[in-house]
Amino acid sequence: MTGHRSRLCQFVIDVDDLDHGVTFWSAALDATPERLPQASSGTYRQLRLPDADIRILLQLTHDPKVKKERMHLDIETDNVEAEVQRLERLGARRWDHQQERGFDFWVLRDPWGNEFCVLQAIFRNLLARRRSWGLTDRGQ
Repeated sequence: MTGHRSRLCQFVIDVDDLDHGVTFWSAALDATPERLPQASSGTYRQLRLPDADIRILLQLTHDPKVKKERMHLDIETDNVEAEVQRLERLGARRWDHQQERGFDFWVLRDPWGNEFCVLQAIFRNLLARRRSWGLTDRGQ
């Protein structure tokens, strides 16, 4: 048996409108759309994050959301309330406020009902490398 390599390459998010998905998640994550082969562009859109080699892949689906996801995104921040408000301006909705195990965080839903969390900083050294959201930035 020969050796091989593997790694997490993308996180897939279901949306029912690819253009709206690109608009929301690009602004939410400060991501940049990347070109995909023409054969894939009717079903998928790919976003490159500014500080990671993992991609966000938006997948067109018209299947209704029927229960809680088993995978989701966590967005860490140094100001939970300010970040939640920024994401609400982009179209997210507050779903559930949690205070457990020493964490105070919000579960939000994107415009398609997909759940994601906004929580206090965990990896402060990595967060410090990110630019600050200002009033003139996307999503403000």
